[in-house]
Amino acid sequence: MTAFLDRYLARLGLSQLPSVDLAGLDCLLWAQRLAIPYDALDARLGRGVDLDPAVVAAKLLSGTRGGYCFELNQLFARGLEALGFAVDPMLARVWFRQEPDEDVPPRTHIVLAVALEGERWLADAGFGGGHVPAMPIRDGAEAAGNDGAIHRLRRDAEFGWMLDRHFAGQCRNQYSFTEDTALAADIAMSNHWTATSPCSRFIRNVLVSQVTQDGLKAITNDQFSVQRGDTTDRMQITGPEAMRRLLADEFGIIMSTHDVEALAAF
Repeated sequence: MTAFLDRYLARLGLSQLPSVDLAGLDCLLWAQRLAIPYDALDARLGRGVDLDPAVVAAKLLSGTRGGYCFELNQLFARGLEALGFAVDPMLARVWFRQEPDEDVPPRTHIVLAVALEGERWLADAGFGGGHVPAMPIRDGAEAAGNDGAIHRLRRDAEFGWMLDRHFAGQCRNQYSFTEDTALAADIAMSNHWTATSPCSRFIRNVLVSQVTQDGLKAITNDQFSVQRGDTTDRMQITGPEAMRRLLADEFGIIMSTHDVEALAAF
């Protein structure tokens, strides 16, 4: 194994090489979702997000930080390719939390297409919501999330493919994408806007989350939530020191008191 693959699998807690098939893809995806938190704090702190592979690996494999979609799926793609999978990145538009009267969202998310069994499979280790297993990019394809939600892909006449989430009697659009391979320049442009634009929700909010065995735990500004199936418990975070401890204890994210205060979540 390469030095990178050794470190990557160790960070994920995997002692054996996953197989280069659907079972191996799902194994790696699930392990990364459980091990590495969704962490958009650098954008909130005004630092931007550096996508140099060495920088991303150093940050996410350190064990003290997570990353957001461009970092998480870059790391996931590197791991897949090191194992022998064929992977293409694709840019996506996030519709989750989009109001009906809002403009079409820009491409601020990245997902992966993995070639397996004569098909292309959608795999995403970088969405801030619950876990979605790999699913074939096929009209009507479905996958059950760890929280009981059903995720369904459908063709969309305007936006290519739309991923919907069916949960607790509601259906919500998650994101849309086309199957065009995202070029490095386009990824850089999308990441730059997402991490620096005053219009980006990552600049305007404190956002952290991590998949759990049966749901999701998350920080949104001064609120900490724990979802288990269809039940969600919420707690208000009372100040910077409580935030610093919560980041460390629940997400393994180690930040200085100065940085936590600079998040200005209170």
